[in-house]
Amino acid sequence: MSHTGGYPATEHRYDMLPLAGRARELRTLCETVRASAAGHPALVHLVGESGIGKTSLIRALTGTGFGVPVLVGSACGAPLERDFPFGVVRQLFGDLLAKTDEATRHALLDLAGPPARLVLDEASFDAPRTSTYATHHALYRLIGKLAERSPLLLVVDDAHAADAPSMRFLSYAAHRLSGLPVTLLLSTTDGEQPYAEEPLLALSGRARELRLTPISDEAVAEVVHRSLGEASADAVAACADVTRGNSFLLAELLRVLGQSGTPVEQLGPDEVRRLGSPAVAARLRARFRARPDTEALAHAVAVLGDGAEFDVAADLAGLAPAHAARALDALAAMSVVANSHPLGFSHTFVRNAVLESIPVGARLTAHGRAAHLLRAAHAPSEQVAAHLLRARSSVAPWAGDALRRAAKLAAARGAPDVAATYLRHALKQPSPPCEHSAMLCDLGTAELSYAPHDGIAHLREALAAATDARQAAQAALKLVPALSMLSAHDEASRIADTVLAGLGDEDPELAWRLEAAAMIPEFLRLATAPTALDRVERMSRPTRGDLDLRSPQQGMLAIAKAWRGQEREQVVRCAREAILGADHNFFRPPSYYTLFALARTDAPAAIDEVYAVADRIAEGSGWPRAVAIMAMAHGLKAAHSGDLHEAARRFSTALESFEDYGIDVRGDHCAVTCAVWFTDVLASLGRMDEARELLSRHMRVQEEVPQILEYTFLLYARGRLRLAEGDARGAVEDLEECGRRAEAWQMRNPAILPWRSRAAAAHTALGQRERARELAEEDLALALAWGTDRVIGVAQHALAMAVGGSEGHELLKAAVARLAASPYRLGHAEALLDLAAQVHAEGGADEARALLDQAIPLASACGAGPLARRGEQLLAGIRGGRRKGRGAHTPLGLTPQEHQIGLAAARGATNRQIAQDLCVTVRNVEFHLSSAYRKLGVKRQGLGPLLLTGAAPEALEVPGTPNAPELAGAVSR
Repeated sequence: MSHTGGYPATEHRYDMLPLAGRARELRTLCETVRASAAGHPALVHLVGESGIGKTSLIRALTGTGFGVPVLVGSACGAPLERDFPFGVVRQLFGDLLAKTDEATRHALLDLAGPPARLVLDEASFDAPRTSTYATHHALYRLIGKLAERSPLLLVVDDAHAADAPSMRFLSYAAHRLSGLPVTLLLSTTDGEQPYAEEPLLALSGRARELRLTPISDEAVAEVVHRSLGEASADAVAACADVTRGNSFLLAELLRVLGQSGTPVEQLGPDEVRRLGSPAVAARLRARFRARPDTEALAHAVAVLGDGAEFDVAADLAGLAPAHAARALDALAAMSVVANSHPLGFSHTFVRNAVLESIPVGARLTAHGRAAHLLRAAHAPSEQVAAHLLRARSSVAPWAGDALRRAAKLAAARGAPDVAATYLRHALKQPSPPCEHSAMLCDLGTAELSYAPHDGIAHLREALAAATDARQAAQAALKLVPALSMLSAHDEASRIADTVLAGLGDEDPELAWRLEAAAMIPEFLRLATAPTALDRVERMSRPTRGDLDLRSPQQGMLAIAKAWRGQEREQVVRCAREAILGADHNFFRPPSYYTLFALARTDAPAAIDEVYAVADRIAEGSGWPRAVAIMAMAHGLKAAHSGDLHEAARRFSTALESFEDYGIDVRGDHCAVTCAVWFTDVLASLGRMDEARELLSRHMRVQEEVPQILEYTFLLYARGRLRLAEGDARGAVEDLEECGRRAEAWQMRNPAILPWRSRAAAAHTALGQRERARELAEEDLALALAWGTDRVIGVAQHALAMAVGGSEGHELLKAAVARLAASPYRLGHAEALLDLAAQVHAEGGADEARALLDQAIPLASACGAGPLARRGEQLLAGIRGGRRKGRGAHTPLGLTPQEHQIGLAAARGATNRQIAQDLCVTVRNVEFHLSSAYRKLGVKRQGLGPLLLTGAAPEALEVPGTPNAPELAGAVSR
């Protein structure tokens, strides 16, 4: 099929007159549609003054044969319908889906997902609430599935009057049309205030604008001659002057002139100028006055809006069915309304004029009566509610309930702002005190997603108006997390404790959830962490067996055990228990904590089992936060196996999902944790600039580091980064402070936060071996208590490098064996490399080379570039040593250390990069460069001519002084 849908055809001789002078614009649009069908999607903004011919041009376009099959979906914004969430979307997809059979329609909706069906079908008010993102993405998937069947032309006329949820979806979809054979055409009218200004601005900013200007005098003359015959030049000039080339006004003027009975040869310019555009409106009113029933029905249809049912319109007009039918026929004959059912004006411009001509008092009364009639006709609640909004002061016993039902459905469809509008008007209706508090709670909850301060104010009112302890707890359950989001932690805790005291044992499940909501803001602050831990203890005790509490309870227990490094097997059991029968609420704290705790157990079968179920829940929820959490979990799993590239990809995806959800990633604890893990991975990859930039985005600290949980993790990330860059002293400061804070949160497990092994490496680099050994021994004891090969091996490696000597050598061999048995390939490569360096230092070149032959490919497979390069340099040093003998010097009187560092500097590496690649301190690099400058009598820029001309890179043994230990782990572990 080349064309489907669009506007109905008509044979009225004036309908196509406005197309005169529009051949160029029509040709441009047709070419755009053909290009889109070939895989070049287009977004076009058709704009011009009211009546300039946009709608007529769209009609012509949708009736055109494009030479390829194109499926057309059309919709039109309408002021009265702009409070119907997704009204335009439903028109658009209704038009598209109407061309498919029932089975295909259901199949397409199933593929798109439940949120699409919820928007496009009349849904139960008990349907689960759907996030805005889920709704948008489901509808976008539906576009994709339709586009697979045929190229699409999606047209939204009068987009300035479209409802906000529809426009937000179109803005969302427009960013994602790449590669789809889709043309999206929007039209707006100059001077009209957009109802959804922000998404329309976003769309128009991306679109190619096609502005319709007034048609030329020559085109006006052509239209007049085609319509009326050979009118005089003066009459034609008068038509052009009065209408100023406005296609709609010209057509309306010619309608009136054609029906006036004046012979065309007698038509003079004065008669034309008397009619003009004001005369058209006056003539229309005059024709209505001559037919009172017609005027009454026109007023009723204008009040009801497009899609009005005949019987409702007749009742609103106060007409008997027979009289209403005759009035309808007259309106259709005048082309005021379309000759079709349901009823609607032929032109929005005309309907607006009719509606505005009704006196304001009569118009308010008419909207109130329309709401009553629509309710009696069992119309959708949102349609009833829209008229209640416009009735302003209309009060009815049933009005509050209708508005609440409409709000519930709007919220479920992902339009919380529309829901809030309904609820504000519902609060003006009489209601019992308990319902008043519940409506305030619903209003505050809806506002939290787009106006959090307003939402919190209404939730405070709901709490104050609560009529019993359970209702107060329901309000507090929404208010406490919202206050925490704005860092009002003290107020959140105070409210929670007060409400909990009032609730007592009345509702244990509600009490538990409120305790959890209160615990989280306390847990985030160092000063209140002990109070939060007391709550955790209380919450870990068994409840009365409520199944709904199982998942969050197991999540709380799992993270508490994991942080303390206790009962690893119980953490695995908690994770399996938490996921059983879970739904989308699993991705609310503390349930999802089990995912991160489980990752630290290195139990592959349990991890794969639980993650597979959680993946399905996240995908089905359509919630960006759930998607982000699962990306974090998979990234952590990849990092623990040493797959750095996969870990980086997952963590990057998670941060993007948080941002898509509208989260400030600098203030969200989950997003900050993701950034910390990502920084660790980037450092191991050698992408130091990215790691520094990522950390700086989240850690904006001038002097004193805030005493909150996320900064404990950020201190670890900064310390780890400083250590990788050769700043051991700065690393010690950050990591020791991180450890002090971690203890306050009982975060002792090195599988959770391996700050001790990092700090031990930094102390070793500074020659502070006693403190390094103390930390490493403590880390090993805790690792043994946790019991995984990965954590034990890492701790043994840190201790080996701290103690040195024969004891360190034996520990390092034990670490290699442990890590070989673990999934942590990166840690295994690090330990192998450090063992090779030790063996080589003791003269075992062949054994060292064999160890490096394992370490280098393993490091490369993990993506650890700095580690692999260090191994290659050490291997080159071994080969060079075999040629020259131990302790040999290079030409020009330089030591091997001076020569290698000088070569790197001559090739353009910075001191920090050299230190990172050789795993030495920046100070060590500066020392050797200064010595080289002195011996050669040059400065840095003079190294190149001396060392690079005819010089082969001579490798050296990595420095082994106390200030520059051979620590692979200091760079990448």
